[in-house]
Amino acid sequence: MPAACPRRPFYQKRPRPGSFPSWSRGGETSGAEATADPAVIGVDVGGTKIAAARVIGPEARALTQHPTDLTGPSALLDGLEAAVREVIESSGAPDAVGVGVPSQVDFASGTVVSSVNIPLEGVALAHDLGERLGVQVFVDNDANCAALTEASSVEGDPAQHLVMLTLGTGVGGGVVIRGQTFRGATGLGAELGHVTLNADGPECPGACPGRGCVEAYCSGTALERDATAVARERPESRLGQVAVDHDGRVRGRDVVAAAQEGDEDAVALMNTLGRWLGVAIASFQNVFEPEHVVIGGGLSSAADLFLPAAEEEAASRALPALAERMQISVARAGAEAGVIGAGLLAAQELALSGDTSDPRLRQEVR
Repeated sequence: MPAACPRRPFYQKRPRPGSFPSWSRGGETSGAEATADPAVIGVDVGGTKIAAARVIGPEARALTQHPTDLTGPSALLDGLEAAVREVIESSGAPDAVGVGVPSQVDFASGTVVSSVNIPLEGVALAHDLGERLGVQVFVDNDANCAALTEASSVEGDPAQHLVMLTLGTGVGGGVVIRGQTFRGATGLGAELGHVTLNADGPECPGACPGRGCVEAYCSGTALERDATAVARERPESRLGQVAVDHDGRVRGRDVVAAAQEGDEDAVALMNTLGRWLGVAIASFQNVFEPEHVVIGGGLSSAADLFLPAAEEEAASRALPALAERMQISVARAGAEAGVIGAGLLAAQELALSGDTSDPRLRQEVR
């Protein structure tokens, strides 16, 4: 354990590198450069549900949700297609579709390279879904999409430099540099959840072959592991009694509930998670110098239980000049962050590749 210590909305034909696509509200235009809004649909693929919506600026409209069919790639593609077509029925044909998946993606080809929780490994998702729909499809890691959303939702101008960590079952990461998503050479980079904090630490609960990574300390799975260990060591404790009711396991929600009620073991566990998170944030602050570090994911709803410890630890470990500029906050967009970010991804890629407002450049949705 570490030592104790702290929207501009209208669409431009081709934005300068590093800028976000801009939008008009309600079809309005402003200025000589204003053109038709890009019609984009964002899709967020999770382990339990697929969410899809027409994305206009920072808003998700005509939102629909379908259960995720995990029986195989074909069934999952069927569900993706059905969700997108439902949005099309209510909001019209898109210029492009953006898809966020909890997987490693070769961004140039839109192929899913590695996928632990959903059956898409090896699937050329951009091609296959694009063939079904007859429109261009862009695919990215879901944390990258969420980071785009958060960068665009900062008050005033969009944030040009941002790091996002999504704390849930695992830990995802997204990095925005000069307004663009940083992905590395092929799109597999920015796996911030698998940055090592302690070479001799616990095994990663996810797909990482290493030990002591951010996910091994700051995920919901890690929290459950540590809480279950406390329950076994002290069966008379509150966590020990909770474990009896759940086949010897303590769930993350049980730890949060106990911490909110002041249970010392649970409070200590949340503080420990926060301190390790602070170690990670300090490293990312030193490397990227972001304007904002944003914490999202399911665990962020309990941020008041761990973020103070994270802020204190990060402030004590980041280089002083960088620590002074550090801003850590909880994600603003909530449950729709992935959908909105996937739509922003599609709009951004359209803007970088050229104008699609000419109807001759749009493919008819089959």
